[in-house]
Amino acid sequence: MPLFSVWCLSILASNCLFHTNSVLNFRLEAATSRLEDVTIFQENAVKAQEETAGTSGSKVESKAKAEDDVIKAPKAKEQLEKSKAIQAYEDFIEEYVVPFVDISKKLDPVIEKQAQLFKKAIDEEKTFLWAASLSKKVSSTDPVFAEILKPINDIISQVVQVKDSTRDPKISNNLSTVAEGVPVLGWICVETPVSYIPDFKDSAQFWGNRIMKEFRGKNEDQVSWVKAFLGIFDALKAFVKEYETTGPSWKVDGGDIKQNLQKLSPEKVSQDASKPNAGAAAPPPPPPPPPASVFVAGDSDNKTQKSNETTKTGMNAVFSELNQGEDITKNLRKVEKSQMTHKNPALRASGNIQVHKPVPPKKPRNLSQRQTRTSKPPRKELVDNKWMVQNVVETAGGQPLTLEVTMDQSVFISDCEAIVVQIKGKVNAVTINSCKKVGVILDSGISAVDIIKSEHIEVQIEKHIPTISADQTDTLTIYLSKSSLDTEIYTSSTTSLNIEIEQGDDMKELAAPEQFKHTIDVKNGKLISVPVEHSS
Repeated sequence: MPLFSVWCLSILASNCLFHTNSVLNFRLEAATSRLEDVTIFQENAVKAQEETAGTSGSKVESKAKAEDDVIKAPKAKEQLEKSKAIQAYEDFIEEYVVPFVDISKKLDPVIEKQAQLFKKAIDEEKTFLWAASLSKKVSSTDPVFAEILKPINDIISQVVQVKDSTRDPKISNNLSTVAEGVPVLGWICVETPVSYIPDFKDSAQFWGNRIMKEFRGKNEDQVSWVKAFLGIFDALKAFVKEYETTGPSWKVDGGDIKQNLQKLSPEKVSQDASKPNAGAAAPPPPPPPPPASVFVAGDSDNKTQKSNETTKTGMNAVFSELNQGEDITKNLRKVEKSQMTHKNPALRASGNIQVHKPVPPKKPRNLSQRQTRTSKPPRKELVDNKWMVQNVVETAGGQPLTLEVTMDQSVFISDCEAIVVQIKGKVNAVTINSCKKVGVILDSGISAVDIIKSEHIEVQIEKHIPTISADQTDTLTIYLSKSSLDTEIYTSSTTSLNIEIEQGDDMKELAAPEQFKHTIDVKNGKLISVPVEHSS
């Protein structure tokens, strides 16, 4: 081969080798750059995971510290100043209230539930007395006073609700005993609590005596239960007489009552203890979001476009529609002639057109028409000291409905029709409300018989009643015996009142006047009203 050709081939080979090396170097640099990007991304992801794990660890530590503070919270509560009165009140709870709850457990679960609520109310009252001994006095007319007593009032309502929601006659006397006695806890609202307590003991003892009479010699747990509950009143009176003669004791230079109640409240203590200390370092902020993946960067433009579309809602969408100008009519659909009723008689004749006529207003009910009674179950029940006779219509066989009463009981007859109620014994008072065609036969009474908003009522007095009053009653007949002729009768807005009195062996009817003549006394400027007499 000629020397010139060999030289050319060597030149060509060296050029090809140089070109190949350049390409390889470029590709190696590109691959290295990509590897560096991936490495940086992975390092950031690992770092973010480590920071997240550190944050969760700090949360666990703070939670453990909070639980430790909760355990220490009662100790802090015990360090608050406790007066001799509060210590005596705690002794009163342990000596009288706790044994009462223990005896209640032996009788019935419902009785136990009510007893537990009763003790809870006394515990709340202890917290109030403790806070009051550390606070400035709050007037009973201050709204704050009603606010701080709300927990006690709520529990008292629950105690009464247990009695109202239970209809078991076997335990009704027990539940009524506690329900009548629990308002004694209101002694903290009066200035003379010593004289306030015995009234509620008497109310509770009324039901307790029934239990004693029924179970004496049969069930000693019931007898012990009554004695334990009534003993609470005597012990509470002794405590109040010694420590709280004029009501709760306050501190002249004390703090705020609401703040002290929060300190003494177990729930509040737990909440405060679960909060981080003010001096402790704040927990680290959450880690920043990981960088976007280099492999899905191409979707960012589409997401931006979608987000702009979704933001056009609410008022933005309204203004966007208004700013379209003439283009706003582009979305309207064209109505063909075949769909126009004024150009298509056949469409009108088909009757497929929905015409929305205005709904005529309801005719008003005749104001003179009496509202029909809603059918409710009949009721004849002794509630506390009041007989409740309600919603009774036409007793079976027309027999009178008989009530055996005592001097401390009253009778309330409401929404009854076509019945006769016979009240045997001396009753305190009788009320007849919203009844029709009802007759009442009464032996004697201490106070009065009141008839309200009723029709066709007959009242017969066998012995004596001081007063009978009628208000908004139509057609009332009163039968008076010889021993009840001194009864005073008061009427207002009452028509057709007839009074029947004994005269020999017969009854004499005396009609009360309904027509009056009214004149004005010019000299004195007074109105003179006299009944009109018709002489034949």
